[in-house]
Amino acid sequence: MLPLSSIRFFCLLLCLGSTYMVCAQNKGLLVPQPKETLPVSNDVLLQPKPAFLKTPQGPRKTAVALRAAGTGEYFLEGWELMPAEKLKASGVQLSSPAYRTSGWYPAIVPGTVLTTLVNQGVYPDPYHGLSNLLIPDTICRQAWWYRSSFRLPAVTAGKHTELVFLGINYKAIVWVNGKKAGEITGAFRRGVFDLSALLKREGLNAVAVQVLPPPNPGIPHEESPAAGMGPNGGMLCADGPTFIASEGWDWMPGIRDRNTGLWQPVLLRFSGVAMLDDPQVITDLPLPDTSNAFLTIHTQVRNNTEQLQQLTIKAGIGQSSIQQQVLLQPGETKKVTFSPERFPALRMPSPRLWWPNGYGEPNLYTLVLEISKAGQLQDRCTTSFGIRELSYELSAAVTEQEDIRIHYQPVNDTGLLFDNSRRKKVIAETSIAWLRRQADTARLQRIPEDAVSPFLVIRVNGVRIFCRGGNWGMDDAMKRVSRERLEPYFRLHREANFNMVRNWTGECTEDIFYQLCDEYGLLVWNDWWMSTEGYNVAPADNALFLDNVRDMVRRFRNHPSIALWCPRNEGYAPVALEDSLAAIAQQEDGTRYYQPNSRYLNLRGSGPWHYQWDAAVYFTGIAGGFNTELGTPSIPTAATMRSMLSPRDQWPISDAWYYHDLHGGQPAYRASMDSLYGPALGLDDFCRKAQLLNYDSHRAMLESWNSRLWNNASGVLLWMSHPAWPSTVWQTYSADYETFGSYYACKKACEPVHVQMTMPDNRVQVVNNRLQTISGAQVRYELFDLSGKRIQVQEWAGAIPAASLMETFTGPPLPDAAAVYLCRLSLTDNNGKLLSRNDYWKTGRQAGNFQAFNSSSTSLEVSQVRRTGAHTLAIRLSNPGAVTAIAIKVNVINAGTGAVSLPTWCTAGYFNLLPGETQELELDYPPGTVQPALIAEGYNVKQQYLVNDITKNAF
Repeated sequence: MLPLSSIRFFCLLLCLGSTYMVCAQNKGLLVPQPKETLPVSNDVLLQPKPAFLKTPQGPRKTAVALRAAGTGEYFLEGWELMPAEKLKASGVQLSSPAYRTSGWYPAIVPGTVLTTLVNQGVYPDPYHGLSNLLIPDTICRQAWWYRSSFRLPAVTAGKHTELVFLGINYKAIVWVNGKKAGEITGAFRRGVFDLSALLKREGLNAVAVQVLPPPNPGIPHEESPAAGMGPNGGMLCADGPTFIASEGWDWMPGIRDRNTGLWQPVLLRFSGVAMLDDPQVITDLPLPDTSNAFLTIHTQVRNNTEQLQQLTIKAGIGQSSIQQQVLLQPGETKKVTFSPERFPALRMPSPRLWWPNGYGEPNLYTLVLEISKAGQLQDRCTTSFGIRELSYELSAAVTEQEDIRIHYQPVNDTGLLFDNSRRKKVIAETSIAWLRRQADTARLQRIPEDAVSPFLVIRVNGVRIFCRGGNWGMDDAMKRVSRERLEPYFRLHREANFNMVRNWTGECTEDIFYQLCDEYGLLVWNDWWMSTEGYNVAPADNALFLDNVRDMVRRFRNHPSIALWCPRNEGYAPVALEDSLAAIAQQEDGTRYYQPNSRYLNLRGSGPWHYQWDAAVYFTGIAGGFNTELGTPSIPTAATMRSMLSPRDQWPISDAWYYHDLHGGQPAYRASMDSLYGPALGLDDFCRKAQLLNYDSHRAMLESWNSRLWNNASGVLLWMSHPAWPSTVWQTYSADYETFGSYYACKKACEPVHVQMTMPDNRVQVVNNRLQTISGAQVRYELFDLSGKRIQVQEWAGAIPAASLMETFTGPPLPDAAAVYLCRLSLTDNNGKLLSRNDYWKTGRQAGNFQAFNSSSTSLEVSQVRRTGAHTLAIRLSNPGAVTAIAIKVNVINAGTGAVSLPTWCTAGYFNLLPGETQELELDYPPGTVQPALIAEGYNVKQQYLVNDITKNAF
């Protein structure tokens, strides 16, 4: 993510005489930045002991039992770690079962080198304060050894054996029992090694892996008030396929090991005379009809022997199974296909379709493949998939005079249609590709131009999906990517009513990321590992890049959540790669569109990324098209700020804030806060006021796109929805799972059925993203003063068609008085059920700010707490005071420590209660919460206990 204005600014600075960066393409720092520009803590930072002088923590293991991972598969665990410079032994010696690993560290696998070193106490938590500065950047400039040992289970006797690395970064040289097994390079391809001739069936086996970091790790820029934001990345981009952001970006600092290590699981895989590889399930719907699905199954079958093999392959989905015979020549690998034409069982009636969040359930199926010989099982694999079909509306050029709009269905395509290297500009910032000269235009499904042309529209199961969500720059800066750590973030996305996430430059390319997107109904805009064209350097090794792309597509193509493949962030692939990448997408997958650029091509330009003084500009000058990046600052709560910074760095704003991405102090954001709410009196006051800015700005971004639903707008992705580490910018929640104003604004604006008001003209609209018409809908506009007195009211009634935007009426002008007002919009159905409520704070012309909030106060009461599950509550909250309670947030805390219990999910947050008004909420809090208590706070509500001990008071 880098706006053109920033690129020009950087180049101007560099050309004017910077001594440690270069102009033209960004190669990052050439030498470390001057010491006087480094951030400085107001606290005394605890210096770590020199590396490897500490005693390793954890049990020592001489033989490790393999942990079962599935039929014929075991996780290889018990890894240990040591820097290569501390060892004099060779791979032959280190992989000898007799070698003793005295002084080695118990390693975290899957994990990175830094994960282990932090876990072992060698270095401090880099996420806290300025502790990252205490970790030497030499970790990414040296080789490391991983080692494990194991005994083969008796049941594997006589089996063909493979060692499988699901992900290493960056290069690995693998040794087994004193012999070199092979090498692997690139963070996103699997390493598979045949160990059948290397393992001992009796006794101990040993594996030693020399892991080398990326060869161009670069020099991280350390953000501070003096040093500024710095460049985004540097020479590490030349090493793509790798985690290019780990050199440091404007949303996280340089990670000291550049995510080097065995960052994904390691497996031992056992099979018989033959084995199955990379099955693919293709689901085809006769759109617009979805009452039947046609499934095609492909799989690679390998003969592990030098003899002719007659085998049976069986495919099972649910209670249905089919089989066929296959003859394999010695050592042969063959592609086997089960087609619906040959196997009627693959013509599935009434399928349970996979839908994005908000459009239906993300239903999943499991394919079980087995290969046997004479009734004896040789190999078995399972694959999760969803029955759905992706298709796309886009525009293309046919001649200089003729452009066409097509409904493109890749599953029915047989070749490359688009020449992405030839483009025609059709409107400002937006181009379209030419159809290839040999393309058969007769088989294209042409559709009429409409109000959303020429922009991309993504369809699922024939239904237009209004894409809303956000970018994941990286799931975790240290690549701690277990299900336990990541799943709460996906649930937060689902409950914020998002339906898409962008895997920005492919930094989240691992199984669990896609599995969770499948399960939570989140479409994935999937980039590969290149960033901004003309700014960031291109990969140095094209063959290596293509090799990683090919393996990645084969591995993940069954995930229904992946919506499209995109080669890079903000630009086209290099000419030498473009056609090869498009061909891989078509040949290895064939079910998705290859989108050649994350902006400009059937899209609009990305950005802006900074705070807008007047949010009306989103409606009048920004919203439109499909935008993959749109952002604004996002300060977390005071409790989160305290958890991420040392006490003396918390307030006033310090260098540590800048290091955690404050970006030049975000002057417009802070100036707006001072103007609207008054200067902050401390950390709590600053973060309290920040939440109102967060709420209004995030809601405006998303509602501005809502206001053009299918009328020049088809999707918007926030930059960013997810933080890679504790940050103060571009996030909808904080890294500790806390939800604040930004999150609840998104949750509100992305309601499937939503009532809203445009700026600055006060048009009241209803957005219906459901596939059903809302009959007898009623919209009400009400204006209240701070005491809750109703001053204005206006109503509308009618039907809201499915998948539409309905204009109802324009709200009346505000009274010309020096006061603040609450404008409330309500939408109900024909039974009076509330479907959507949306509050806007407005100021009279003579006021111009909301500082009247500061002299108001009230308290809250809870009239009912009802337990609805082991860790779920339903509560009824009311405002008994004489003034409106503003921006209310309810949390569950650990009463013993006062810490917020996270993650906690709540149905609403930062809402308002008029005097005498009641709100019902549902909360879900973590099972491990000790003595859970319920608290509430708000802008004019001091933090107060609602229930001191939920376990005793709930009923």
